[in-house]
Amino acid sequence: MIHVNMLKEGWDVDNLYTIVPLRTAASKILREQMVGRGLRLPYGERTGDRDVDAVMLTAHDKFNDILAEAQKGDSIFKAGNVIKAEDLDEPEEIAYTQLTFDDKPDQGLQRAYERTGVTESEENDALLQTAKVYLQEKTEEYISASPTPAAPTQPDKQKIVQAVKAKIEEDQDLGKTFKDNENPFLAWLEEETEQVYNTIIGKYIPIPRIRVTDAGVEEYVFLDFDLNLIEFTHVPIKNELLIQNLEDMNDRQRIKGDAIDFEGYNPQKVILAELRKKPEIDYERCSTLLFKLIMQVCDHYESAYGTNGMQNIVMMYRRDLANKIYSQMMKNFYCENGFLREEVIDVKRSNLRQSLGFKQRVGLYDDFEGDIHSVLFEGIRRGVFAEAKFDSKEGELTLARVLDRDEDVLKWLRPAPYEFNITYNRGKRYEPDFVVETADCCYSIEVKAEKDMGDPDVIAKKKRGIQYCEVATRWCKANGYKPWKYLFIPSKQVLANSSFARLAERFQEH
Repeated sequence: MIHVNMLKEGWDVDNLYTIVPLRTAASKILREQMVGRGLRLPYGERTGDRDVDAVMLTAHDKFNDILAEAQKGDSIFKAGNVIKAEDLDEPEEIAYTQLTFDDKPDQGLQRAYERTGVTESEENDALLQTAKVYLQEKTEEYISASPTPAAPTQPDKQKIVQAVKAKIEEDQDLGKTFKDNENPFLAWLEEETEQVYNTIIGKYIPIPRIRVTDAGVEEYVFLDFDLNLIEFTHVPIKNELLIQNLEDMNDRQRIKGDAIDFEGYNPQKVILAELRKKPEIDYERCSTLLFKLIMQVCDHYESAYGTNGMQNIVMMYRRDLANKIYSQMMKNFYCENGFLREEVIDVKRSNLRQSLGFKQRVGLYDDFEGDIHSVLFEGIRRGVFAEAKFDSKEGELTLARVLDRDEDVLKWLRPAPYEFNITYNRGKRYEPDFVVETADCCYSIEVKAEKDMGDPDVIAKKKRGIQYCEVATRWCKANGYKPWKYLFIPSKQVLANSSFARLAERFQEH
């Protein structure tokens, strides 16, 4: 068995006698796993025949380490039917995002006593404080799970109150305290429900939900670019013919000739004919780019081998040349729907909570060490949620800090997956990096490193983000909501002393 990364999970062959690995295996357990594939007995038991009972390993020095390891007393090879694994990285913890409530459970306790008229006691303190926590949880769950009006209806409030009551009664002590003064507690809960409901609704950023009614026809858009000619290494072939007798395979002869006459041969049209066979290439839409790339290839070979040599290469390698051009073109394309029609069906008034994995918690403005992807930032004040994670320090984290202290920002959000139902480029899902609400507008924001600004996938996202904001704005203006704008911000332009108003002015896309 000569293998490249094949002898891992799911590979089960008993009669394997020789293993020749073709690359290094840095992982100790992986090296042992590879060897173990050859140690399976073809007959299920040892036969006494050394050639049948053994595996031959032809390899490099990494596998000498395995042989040395096998001689140790605690070796995996002497451990019997025991599966061992290398030490794993410290597992991540999981946190669920929480709304940024300003008040604490113990706040408003005196007002609750005044409303209920019950006697102050430690038991009633615990009940009122716990009930307020449950009320926030159940109200948030109710809003998230159903289409919600701007204000709670009486049936809405009753459902939430009953859910809180059931939660309290699960605790024997709290349930008894609640039962002793059930009527005043229920009246207080109903009053508090409306206040908490409106507070939670005010925490969210309302996001218009769109429906695609006609996906239309897919169109392929190619960005203008120059070929990387390092891949084009063909050389002219020798001008000779091989004559082979099909009845007598030993009867063959080579005829050498002069240079092939390419008079009337058009190499540009030959390559173009091959490229036009590709389904994504619309000649009418990208003819200028096609001829530019074809000429770059022809000029490249002509400068190296002359006109005759270039024509020789094109004649013999036209398909490979076209495939290499096509491959680079596909790295500079995106797909869009030519007749995409969208409509807003409603506004989702709640935002999705997220479960976030992390290895360290830090405050939003605190320093940290290590990979930013493993850091949970907390203590957020203007965010919809009090916790968030970021993909970059220079762009996203800096912008979050700007948003959280800027007085023009009412709320900001790191959208969860599926927060927006925006798709692009053959069904890929798109979620903007940030959503921001100010007094007069909502913003969908994408922050990108300068090196990625011209990436086809990024450009496709940008077009869809702009289109979403246009569709959402038309509906929002007609239905009493704030308009939407799209910001496309280079990460290095976000500075610690930036203001959001200035960023919005500079980087709004139309």
